[in-house]
Amino acid sequence: MAGAIGRTLLLQRGGTRLVGLRTKSWSFNGEPIDKTNDDDAGFRSLLTDAGTKSMDISFDGVAEDELIQDLVLSGGSLMLTDITLEWPLRSGDTVPASLAGNFFLTSFEQSGTYNDAITFSGSLQSSEEWTYTAAS
Repeated sequence: MAGAIGRTLLLQRGGTRLVGLRTKSWSFNGEPIDKTNDDDAGFRSLLTDAGTKSMDISFDGVAEDELIQDLVLSGGSLMLTDITLEWPLRSGDTVPASLAGNFFLTSFEQSGTYNDAITFSGSLQSSEEWTYTAAS
């Protein structure tokens, strides 16, 4: 991927950007299944498919409204449906690459210093299957 500006990596819910985000990061995790037996001559052997696949997203930003704070403190479900991570357009593409699915809000922290903006950070973990759409 050619260089891109970080602000063009978008984290959205229901097609709307999550407010005030400054940083977004994602990681893929694949848990292997060990199928090693006596015939492997002492070398580990793994199945070609992962046992568990998961996606984690972390973010932080400036609190411009109470949207996420209200979600956390309301006592309702922390399962966020319709989350999309969208990559920047590459040269020649008209549709960006995206990853969409349901994610559980696993952490949220809000802080503020005396003479600065209130900031927040949080993390999401995938729930069930996600859909990746390649850029075109």
